[in-house]
Formats: sequence, C-alpha cells, structure tokens
Amino acid sequence: MPLITLPNRQSLTTSIRATAQVFEDPQSTALLSRIQLIAPSDANVLIIGETGTGKELIARHVHALSQRADQPFVAVNCGAFSESLVESELFGHEKGAFTGAFAAKPGWFEAANGGTVFLDEIGDLPLNIQVKLLRILQEREVVRLGSRKPIPINVRVIAATNVRLEEAVAAGHFREDLFYRLRVAHLALPALRDRPGDILPLARHFVDEYRQRLGYGDVALHADAERKLLQHPWP
Repeated sequence: MPLITLPNRQSLTTSIRATAQVFEDPQSTALLSRIQLIAPSDANVLIIGETGTGKELIARHVHALSQRADQPFVAVNCGAFSESLVESELFGHEKGAFTGAFAAKPGWFEAANGGTVFLDEIGDLPLNIQVKLLRILQEREVVRLGSRKPIPINVRVIAATNVRLEEAVAAGHFREDLFYRLRVAHLALPALRDRPGDILPLARHFVDEYRQRLGYGDVALHADAERKLLQHPWP
C-alpha cells in the first residue's frame, strides 16, 4: 500500500490538518502518478482541495521527490498573519522599517532559498501583497520592507487553497496573472468521500499507529466497524 506520512509531525509547528495519505483508490493512484510526474520539474504547483485533504502533506511529498529535496521546505499559512505583518513575514524587513523593527530579519522566501516555499491558503493574501509576490516569481528576487536592495532568491513555490481561485479572480479578489503564474502545474485533491477505496487502508493505518503508541497488542477492525466506516458520508 503506497503511504506517505509527515516526518516528525509532533515537532512541526505549522498547522497540520492531515498527517497521513494512502493511495489505494483509483483516484488516489492517479494523483500519485501525477505527483511523481510533476515533482522532478521545477514548475510552480497549485494544490486545490478541501480542508483536511492533506495539501501540506502532498506539498512536502512533491518537495521530497524533487531535486531540491536536500534543501529547506518552508510552510507558511498566508491566513495566519495580519495584513500589516504579512509583507514583513514573507519578504523580510530592515532595521527601523516600522515601529518595533529593532533588527533586520529575513522573510520566509529567504529562509527557503534553494528549496521550496509552501504558501497555504494563498487566496487569503491581500491584493497589494499579491502584486509583490508576482514580481518575486517574475524577477526571482525579493526586496525587504524598508530596503531598496533586491536579494536574488532561488525557490520553488507550491501554493494551496480550499477555495476556487477562478471564482476569486472573476470577483476581483485574486490577480489573474498571479493565478496563472502559480498554476503552472495543478493538483486537485479529492475528499475522502470521493475516494472510498482509501477509507479502510487509512483506518487500519491509524489503528496500527495508535495501537503501537498505546502499547496494545494486535487490533483488527470488526466487519461491522468497516461497514460503518464505508457508509459514513465523510463531510
């Protein structure tokens, strides 16, 4: 059974909603084949899927299969920062750039230099930050807040969203040019209800994991339990 899990997930500080992904259902095996095709390239990737479908997990797997695997993987939740802080967090700032900036600080793009930056909930970025992100993708350089000196960077961008960016573009909330820059390669993650062949393998994985963690002996799912899992709507 093909299986990917997060490395050292207890030590990760990012907001992890899914920690394991199996690839038994035909939809999942097709997704895995597409990941293996996309990963070795250096193309930007846009991952679309509902909350909990494992977007960060897939992003980490793309990075692990890429030529950047031995370089940093930096995960950033774009919805976790206030509009006043998001530019400093992403692109860095110089000393004195704003009140409280007592020292220069590199942003997440500099931290990911040579590797991959994962921008989760990309649809939450304010329009003015979208403009600056587009310039970074075009020019391959970042300018810290409070500075005029560009810093060359070499990063692969993987972005993720749980909303339809096409609709956000049509509504004027997301730049169309940035959308196409991010969507060089596209991965659509189906929800668990749409890949029923993964339900029992995933359940068995977690049963086994917690069995070992709690020090239990062998545990097997009863046929009635399996039937209920398969009948569940998985909203």
